[in-house]
Amino acid sequence: MPEMKLDRINLRILEELQKNARITNQDLAERVNLSPSACLSRMRRLEEEGLIGRYLAEVAIDRIASTLKAFVEITLENHRQADFRRFDQAIARQPEVVASYKVSGRFDYLLMVVVPDMNRLRQLSDELIEAEIGIAKFVTVPIIEQTKLFDGYPLREMIAGAGG
Repeated sequence: MPEMKLDRINLRILEELQKNARITNQDLAERVNLSPSACLSRMRRLEEEGLIGRYLAEVAIDRIASTLKAFVEITLENHRQADFRRFDQAIARQPEVVASYKVSGRFDYLLMVVVPDMNRLRQLSDELIEAEIGIAKFVTVPIIEQTKLFDGYPLREMIAGAGG
């Protein structure tokens, strides 16, 4: 798939949407100095090209329920493609695993888990280890406090760093 050219207007659209995905097309058009129809056309093209993947709401889960968040480092017993696929499929069925990253280094995966309490974290750990999905090592790192929120990607810095 050919890469879409990210001119300064497309970049501004992406930056604004990262700040507020619910912005109206009219307001977005004003912020990026386009007509509403031209802005909508560019947004649709950004979506079609896959530069905008999806729109999500950031839910304040801590205000809804008691939570325990943790990172989990997973090391697999074997490293065949079938082992990774089996693990990925099992993790995809776990709603409490809110993010999963295959990594390089001391372990194979870094998971972010959100559960109501330590008891459920222990149960989830036991379930995953006993699921026969090839886990050799399971290390839990409870999150005490999030000190910086994800606030969007640094688009301008990334483009500048890539020589763009």
